[in-house]
Amino acid sequence: MDGCFRNAVPDGERRIAWEGVSFGVPSNWDLAVFKFLRRGARRIELEDEYAIRLEAEWVRSRKDLDLARIMKRYETAAKPLTLKSDEQITVDGLPEGWYATHFIYKETGADTGGETLAILQHDLVTAFYLCPRKTMFCFVLVHVMPEDSENPVEIIQRIAHSFQDHYGEPKIPWCLFDISFSLPQALRLEQAHVDIGNKLMVFNWRRRRYFLWYFSCADMFLNDGTTPAEWSCGYLNGARLLKAPVFYPDGPQTIRWRRRRPFFLGHREEIATLCFRYAAGCHLDEAENRLLLWVWHYRYDDDRVV
Repeated sequence: MDGCFRNAVPDGERRIAWEGVSFGVPSNWDLAVFKFLRRGARRIELEDEYAIRLEAEWVRSRKDLDLARIMKRYETAAKPLTLKSDEQITVDGLPEGWYATHFIYKETGADTGGETLAILQHDLVTAFYLCPRKTMFCFVLVHVMPEDSENPVEIIQRIAHSFQDHYGEPKIPWCLFDISFSLPQALRLEQAHVDIGNKLMVFNWRRRRYFLWYFSCADMFLNDGTTPAEWSCGYLNGARLLKAPVFYPDGPQTIRWRRRRPFFLGHREEIATLCFRYAAGCHLDEAENRLLLWVWHYRYDDDRVV
C-alpha cells in the first residue's frame, strides 16, 4: 500500500477504497452495498451501526463525459428530497471540481427523554465531483440524523479533500472492513461476496481470474494442529468454485494442484477462457488472526507477472 495515498488518515477516521477511488470517512462507517451499474458506473453505500450514512456513484469514460447532462440527471433524481428542505446552504472550502449543498430538515418530535416535544433536525448533503479532465463524474449523498453527532459540512469537506481517483496509477488500493491491499491496474473486479468471517473478491484480466479470500478468526479453525495449507485445500476442494483442479498441501503454507480425472482434457470454464493453469497459496496473518487464500487461474507463465 506504500505510495497509494497522498495523505495519512487522521485519528477517528478510516479510508474506504473501492473500484479505483478512495476517501476518508468516520471510523465506524463501512461498506454495506456495492453495485455494478449500467455503462460502467459503480455504486457503494456505507453504513454505521444503525443506518445508511453515505451513498456514492461514479462513472468513467475514455472520452469526454457530458458532465452537465449527467449532473442535471442526478439533480433531478435528488429533487424530491431537496424540495422538502427548510434551508439550503452552499458548502464552501471544497477543493477544485467539488460542489456541495447542505440541506436542513426540521420537524417536531419527541426529545431525548421522550417526555416533551422538540424541534428535531436532520441533514442531507449532496456533492458532485467534476473531473477537470472530463473523464470522471462522482455523486455523493451524506445522511445525518438527529441522533448523529457528526457535522455534515465537516464530513463532506473531509471526503472531498481526501478523495483520490487512482485510475491510471500502476497499483489500485482496496480498503474495506479489515481488508487493505493493492493490485495492478489491469485486474478489474468481477464479483465479490462478503459474509461474516469470509470475504471473497474475484478479479479478471483478459479472461484470467484472480480469487482472493479473507477468513477472520483463524484460530477457530486452526486450533487443532491443522496447517493453513491443509485447511485451505479442504475449503477449496469442498467449495468446488474451481471444478477442474484438486488442491493439496505441500507444506504449512504451500499449495499444489492436479487435474481431476473427469476433466483430463479440460473443464468447460477452462475451454471457454483457454486458461488451463492454476497457482494457489495461503498466508496466516497471526497479528490480525486471519487467513489469506488466493488462486490465480491463467494461461501462460508470463501471465503471473501482470
